[in-house]
Amino acid sequence: ARAPPEPVAAEPPAAAAEQKAGGKEAVGDATAQALMALRRRYIESDPDGLATCLETLRTYVSNLARQPHEVKFQRINCENAAFQKRVGNFEGAIEVLTSCGFVQEVGCLAVGPDFVKTKGSRMWDVLRKLEVMTEQVKSKVAA
Repeated sequence: ARAPPEPVAAEPPAAAAEQKAGGKEAVGDATAQALMALRRRYIESDPDGLATCLETLRTYVSNLARQPHEVKFQRINCENAAFQKRVGNFEGAIEVLTSCGFVQEVGCLAVGPDFVKTKGSRMWDVLRKLEVMTEQVKSKVAA
């Protein structure tokens, strides 16, 4: 007689969505978590700043997704005053970038030479998430 199958724990919805999206690792999930934490932290206290932060993150991700081999889009100067004002001052914003492949280095965030092979295709998913959240925040600001 065969033993009954072992019970299998239900997969969290996010993990199931990641698998349906092509078996991707949990990178997209980490990005979604980072975005949601950022939104929760600032949606009431600074919705305009949050909208600017999300738009800036979207620009970084969009540039890298569209031109992944372009060196100038593979590095973000964290000491730049505009970066500090729009992104660096928002707790959790850098986590959004690191969750999708940027690595913190001295004074900057950068993607490595193997980025295109390992994580480059995921940037489109991250870009869609950023676009949706940016629109949600902008509609709240306009209300």
